[in-house]
Amino acid sequence: MYPIAIEDSNTLELTGILPLAQVKNVLSGSKLVSFPLTTHCEPLVTEEQIRKIYRKLITEIQKNDFIEFRTLDYTSTLEGATLNENFLNHILELEKTEDKTFQKFHGNSVRALIKKTEKNKLDFEIINNTIGLKAFYSLFSDLRKRLGLPILPYKFFNSVFTNLIKDNRIIIPIVKHKDLIIAAGFILKFKDTFYIEYTASDNSRLSLYPNQKLYWEVIKIAISEGAKFVDFGRVEMNNNSLITFKERWNTKRRYLKYWKISNKGMENTIAGNKKSFIIKINKHIPKAY
Repeated sequence: MYPIAIEDSNTLELTGILPLAQVKNVLSGSKLVSFPLTTHCEPLVTEEQIRKIYRKLITEIQKNDFIEFRTLDYTSTLEGATLNENFLNHILELEKTEDKTFQKFHGNSVRALIKKTEKNKLDFEIINNTIGLKAFYSLFSDLRKRLGLPILPYKFFNSVFTNLIKDNRIIIPIVKHKDLIIAAGFILKFKDTFYIEYTASDNSRLSLYPNQKLYWEVIKIAISEGAKFVDFGRVEMNNNSLITFKERWNTKRRYLKYWKISNKGMENTIAGNKKSFIIKINKHIPKAY
């Protein structure tokens, strides 16, 4: 962790904080991110305050390849800052009742498929314990391996779950078919919003529409608990199929702004052929708990 705190020189009161964490890997080198594994994490400082600590940031950049601010509305005018707008965030604003919320979903692609899950006799339950967490992780790691993406370690999810379950800020929703778990999620709760951080399903059971069942049941829980929004998470701009899936749930898109300050003249990017090579490797890495 590299949190940079800002104090009032007269009162010594904390007036701002820039949360940063160091991430090191063979693909992107060493970087400071606000904040890794999040959709966005706004700097809790003003532009003027960032200018005052700019020298400190430059010092940190010399030890890393770059600093990245993952933001929603923040606009930077710092020298050398480049903007990446390759990601979207989708938010569903909930109606006060299940029926009103349901009626705003796409007819054929969402409402009709939710009704089919009833005919397919899919069961739903919340399993907020190690059994539920391991069931989710098994499906999640299978999905990441299938897509050739890095698999986050089980200890990460276990740590998040262990800390948030104490305050009822997380749920592990499970969808079953004939007692077989075919879909699961890792859902966070904070203030008036449910965050669908991760979901995964059995690729051989997609014809039963477990994802539609999972999302709808989570939305119903959010409504019952008085939430106002469900955050569908981040998606790359070029992932048209996932964007279409999310927007058929009546979500509204928000454009994310990722600001990068680099110590190099060129942005540190991965060549297409190298990225393809890494994806192929990831597809053959065994799961590890």
